[in-house]
Amino acid sequence: MLTMAVLLLTAAACSSDEPGGDGDAALLPIRLSSSVGAVTRSNDATNLLSGDTVYVWADMVNGATQAVTEYFNAWALKANGVGSLSTLAAGNAKLFPATNALNFYALVGNFGKKTVEEQQVPQIEPETTEFPATGVVHTVLSDQKDAEAYYKSDLLYAVRKNQEPVSEAVVLPFKHLLSRIQVVIVAGNGMTAGDLTDATVELLNLKRQVTFSPDKAKDFSSQTDLASMLNIPSWAAQSDIVMKTAVVSAVDDATSTASASVYADAIVVPQTVSAGQFIHVRYLDRDTYYRFDESFTVESGKQYRFRLIADRIGARYEQQVEIADWTPIAREEKWVE
Repeated sequence: MLTMAVLLLTAAACSSDEPGGDGDAALLPIRLSSSVGAVTRSNDATNLLSGDTVYVWADMVNGATQAVTEYFNAWALKANGVGSLSTLAAGNAKLFPATNALNFYALVGNFGKKTVEEQQVPQIEPETTEFPATGVVHTVLSDQKDAEAYYKSDLLYAVRKNQEPVSEAVVLPFKHLLSRIQVVIVAGNGMTAGDLTDATVELLNLKRQVTFSPDKAKDFSSQTDLASMLNIPSWAAQSDIVMKTAVVSAVDDATSTASASVYADAIVVPQTVSAGQFIHVRYLDRDTYYRFDESFTVESGKQYRFRLIADRIGARYEQQVEIADWTPIAREEKWVE
C-alpha cells in the first residue's frame, strides 16, 4: 500500500501544469519571437531592436473549466534584432503546461526606477513583478537625434491568447502605443540641401512621461482600447524634444509614398498640443516656427508628417499635416549618417 501511494503521488506530480514540476522533462519549452505590425520579415522595422529587454507575463487557461490562473511573472527576454527572443539568464527557460493553453502579455519600454520607502528600485523586477495592471511609467527621451534614443523612447505591447503548447516559436505581435512625428526640411528659394545640413529641429513643450495600465479584458485589436490604457500623470516631465534633421532638395523628393525614409522621426506621448508654436527650426542663424492655430491632438498609434520649406529669407510651412496609422519603415533606411 505504501508503494502504491508513492506511485500515485509521482503520477500526480508528472501531470502537474505548474512550471518547474517533476514532469518538466515531458513538457515543451516555450519559445517566443516578435513582430511589430503585421509583417514579420527579418529585414525591417517590424522587429524589436537588438538588445531590447522584453518582459512577458503568462496566464494558464484551464481547458475544461476555462478558469484563468497566473502561470509566471515578468519573464525577462532579450531581442536579437531579427525577431528572435532569448533568455537573459542561463537556465531560465519556461515550459508549456502539459495540456492547457496560455495567454501571453509582453511589454517593451523605458521603464526606469520608482521610489519605494525612499529607495530607488526597478519598476519591473524579472520573475517577481506581477502584471502591472495598476500602471507602469514609460519615459520618452528629450534628445532623439540618434537611433538608440529614438528606439528607447518607443513603448510596445503584445497580447497572444489561447496559445496551445507547440514546439515552434510563438510570435508576439507588438503594437506601438505612442505616436510618431515625422519632419523633413525642403530646400526652398535660394537654398540647397547642403545649406541646411547644420539645421536643427525641435518639437516644443511636450509631456514625456505616460502611465500604461494594461487591462487583460480590453480588445488588443482596437487601438482605441489600447489608447484608453494610457494616462499622463500630473507630474510628468515636460520639455522640448530634439530630433534628427532630415533635408531634401525639392518638394517632389518628399511627396511620394516611397519617400518615408527621407523623414526624420521622433516618438512622442499621445497628448493634446496647445495652439501656438509646435516645431522650431533653426538654420542660417535664424529661428523659425511651425504653429497650430488651434489645439491639436496627437493620437496613439498614429504618425504625423510635416513638410517644412526653408527659403533663404524665411520658412514656408504647408499647413496640411499628413496623418496615417504608424507604418513600420525598414531599419536600414533610417539613421544613416
